[in-house]
Amino acid sequence: MNKYPYTIKEYSIAQCAYLAGIVDGEGSIYIGAFSSNPKTGTPHYQTNIEVNNTDKGLIEWLVNVFGGRNHFYTPKQTPKNSRRPIYRWVATGERVTHLCEIMMPYLVIKRRQAEIMLEMRKTFKHTGAYIGHQGTPTVSKEILEIRKILEQEMRSLHCRNYHNKHLPLVAMPLLLEKV
Repeated sequence: MNKYPYTIKEYSIAQCAYLAGIVDGEGSIYIGAFSSNPKTGTPHYQTNIEVNNTDKGLIEWLVNVFGGRNHFYTPKQTPKNSRRPIYRWVATGERVTHLCEIMMPYLVIKRRQAEIMLEMRKTFKHTGAYIGHQGTPTVSKEILEIRKILEQEMRSLHCRNYHNKHLPLVAMPLLLEKV
């Protein structure tokens, strides 16, 4: 059971387009892979959308309109060349799915990242029972392989020095249907 359930809201076209512009310019659509089990090394995948900015008002607007959480960078976290405090807005879980869907018609730069994220979020509907003290769900090997492919493609879009070619997702819907 989700500790923080997400309720879908309706947004104006202007709000959706503005959010897409902010995410295109200042944001990140992110998939992270973390080892959740030291014995097996089974990865745990995290999905989120983030916006970092020195304008606290922008971050507060994002939280007030779209929900999510805001964070303030501590002095140790702030880059040394930064002259102003940095604020972060983070959306997670089903909010990520909904926000990618509503931004899709307006995204320019990060459109492919949003497509990958929507494919990744589909895999979260195929999880099994929760195990372990951290509540990590059991996931089939097939789903883990799909998540790995999606995370690698997302990483290739984020990093200019990443030399892997973009991985084709043509077969991804077919893989999801089998699971």
